[in-house]
Amino acid sequence: MLYRVTGWAAIALSIVALFPSHQTGALSVIGFYICLFSLLIGAFASHLGHYFYYRTVFLIALMNVFIVNDGTRFMLLIEQNDWVYIGSMYGIFVVVGSICSFLIRREDTPQVNPKRYEASQKKLSP
Repeated sequence: MLYRVTGWAAIALSIVALFPSHQTGALSVIGFYICLFSLLIGAFASHLGHYFYYRTVFLIALMNVFIVNDGTRFMLLIEQNDWVYIGSMYGIFVVVGSICSFLIRREDTPQVNPKRYEASQKKLSP
């Protein structure tokens, strides 16, 4: 139950992060970091094998960073020459996304540890 609540909270937080990301100035940076925080929460909620939360949050975060965010949207690479800022923000996004993807990989897959996998599946079933 805890993982469902945190998963839906991560999805809601990533949707809420779209609003400050659309604003100019420091609010777009705040929206960017809220988006990264929602990725971490989504990874926590998905670490038992229910990847729906992380995938949904990751798709919303991709849309936030590359389309919506006023400081990092993809069209800014063509329009202005502040590539260092945009590249560093993309780099931070790639690093956090990679760390979260690593966190949701499970050690209790059926190939590695069948007993632990069965125990984790019993915890998830109602």
